[in-house]
Amino acid sequence: MAFAETGPVEIVGFVSCGGCPGKRAVSRAAMMVERGAEAIVLASCISRGNPVNFPCPHYQEIKGSIANKIGPGIKIIEWTH
Repeated sequence: MAFAETGPVEIVGFVSCGGCPGKRAVSRAAMMVERGAEAIVLASCISRGNPVNFPCPHYQEIKGSIANKIGPGIKIIEWTH
């Protein structure tokens, strides 16, 4: 679903946000980019609240902070399923 437009992908890393309020999300995203990630994907549990129907209240701040850190050349996909 979220990856339909990207075509085949290779997962180079999978990490959590670091717990509330996502204080490790930015450093972990930067680490993945340093290791070759071409996109950062934020799971649907953060952005849409799937499957618990409660999106992260810090989502916009986390996404903005990641975008500022990794720069415009890396795509951010905002959901997974």
